[in-house]
Amino acid sequence: MKTVIPTIAATAGAMASSMAYALPPELLVQSVFPQTREEVSQMIIRPKNQIELAKNLKFILDHDLELKDDFYTESSLIDAFNLDEVIIDKTDNENGDIRVSVISNRFSAIFPKRTNSGGTNFVPTVHMSIGKTTHSTGLISAGINFGMDEGGPKFDETWKIFGNEFTKLDPLFPGTYGGPLPARAFHGNESWRRKWVSDNLEKTLTLSFNRDAELSNILIEVKNKVKKGG
Repeated sequence: MKTVIPTIAATAGAMASSMAYALPPELLVQSVFPQTREEVSQMIIRPKNQIELAKNLKFILDHDLELKDDFYTESSLIDAFNLDEVIIDKTDNENGDIRVSVISNRFSAIFPKRTNSGGTNFVPTVHMSIGKTTHSTGLISAGINFGMDEGGPKFDETWKIFGNEFTKLDPLFPGTYGGPLPARAFHGNESWRRKWVSDNLEKTLTLSFNRDAELSNILIEVKNKVKKGG
């Protein structure tokens, strides 16, 4: 398999079959996505750290769970991301579109509250927004945007989770308005993207890294291109 990331070329063969990861039975979360159990060979564990959370996002992408109604329940979302709480909003638009929106920034089990030198408690900035729109035409579009300021997997750890065949995106100019501060590590401030296109699905995964080359943002965009009557 041809790779555009030379640093992980040696592991490309092992990554090619990484559509799911093996889990011991005692770690299965039986409440997650019960109606999709026949479609996936393993279930998602409730993550205990940033690496396990990233693996869950990879699993969700691989199996298109963000397109399924079962994904958008409080219990499923809390299990998949180990959330303290989540806000789910469902709306029916006048044009017949049905939209589900999910937001949360409460991940204390993975991003615990810490104390700085002045004794003030704070939480590293972390946020997640998820949305799915079932259009009146039958088209379904969905996306997951997960971001964290610090503590994400390092660059090499990230590729062990998400595989290869990514394309590097043009960087923002450091120090400008809206741009990142100068990188402090190799691969710092970089963003990489991969796309999958088939007859029915179009998927895009964008991975961004902070100035210390830690994974800081995961953006998943999916479209089910099958339409009613088509």
